[in-house]
Order: sequence, then structure tokens, then C-alpha cells
Amino acid sequence: MEAKDFLEVAKRLLNSEDEADRRTSISRAYYAVFNQVKSFLANANIKLPKDAAGHEKAHQYLLNSGIQEARKLADALSNLRNNRNDADYELLSPKFPYDKKNCGLACFKAVQFFERFDKINRARVA
Repeated sequence: MEAKDFLEVAKRLLNSEDEADRRTSISRAYYAVFNQVKSFLANANIKLPKDAAGHEKAHQYLLNSGIQEARKLADALSNLRNNRNDADYELLSPKFPYDKKNCGLACFKAVQFFERFDKINRARVA
């Protein structure tokens, strides 16, 4: 399985009439990009912690790479994670409505992440 497979699931779920499906689309969009970074780091012999600290470490590797575009991607990763946390945990008071528009935006940001990540000099990230 590839990280992008989660993005395809996210795209399928974002147009659902069910809010739980749309929230899950945001979660899958985040995990698509997180797993892309995680796989890249693993290929560079960098293992992330398996707990929540791994998410922050992935962010830190991008942020501290010295590559301007990677720093922007670190922000995008962090924003998608915040959206994922909100979608998964803030059932009663979410930051924004989980309508098709907002869920579509999260998927769009994940697609952009993949496009931008593929263009940076990843040898300098790890």
C-alpha cells in the first residue's frame, strides 16, 4: 500500500452525506501526507516514534531541513494534523463545519502537499 491510497479514500468520502464520512476524509487526507513523509524518512534510515511524538518529529524534520519549501510543507503538515485532530476529537465544538466544501479543501491541501513534496530536494531534508 502507498500513502497516496489514503488520499483516494479521503476523496471518496468527502462528498458523502454522512458527517462521520466527511470527518474521516480529513483524517485520511492527513494520514496520506504523514505517511508519505514517514516513508521518505524511513528510506533515509530515520525512524519516527510510533506514538504521537512521531507526528511532531515528522514536522520537525521538514521544519529544520533548511529548505524554504520544506518549511512551508511543515506548516501544511501541521495544519492538516490540527484539522485531523479537530475532526476526530472535537465532536461537540468543532472549529469549522464538516461540510463538503471544508472537507474538499482539506483533500485539496493534501494533493498540493504531494505535488510540492515531490519537487523539493529531499536529500537535504533527512
